[in-house]
Amino acid sequence: MYRLVEAVPVSAPAYYPPPPPSRPIGVAILAILVVLVGVILLLAAIAVLVISGFAALTFLPMFGLAGTILGVVLLVFALVWIGVGLGLWDLRSWAWWLAVIVMVLTIIGAFAAPATIVVPLIILIYLVLVRHHFR
Repeated sequence: MYRLVEAVPVSAPAYYPPPPPSRPIGVAILAILVVLVGVILLLAAIAVLVISGFAALTFLPMFGLAGTILGVVLLVFALVWIGVGLGLWDLRSWAWWLAVIVMVLTIIGAFAAPATIVVPLIILIYLVLVRHHFR
């Protein structure tokens, strides 16, 4: 009636590395939007550089120099925005810090128009809430 069961040796549990942190949907959306802003800035920088090149060659060399400086500044900002967007997508801590710094500076600079503080403040609060996802 009763049946004896042999004892099965129990091996030590296998080690499995912790799963990678999951990317919150809000961070994914924010990363995509930041990259899109960077691409728009990149296109604007290219347009400004091309127009300033024509201005320098044709009618107003002074506007050509000012346009070139503006185009280079836009190009640098575009590359930074694209880099931050890709860093946010990969959940990099440096991208989180840079995004937080930009949001704080935006909030400080927006005190002249209080209605423009709302979106950066929401983004800043969200970034603080999801901080534990970044490595």
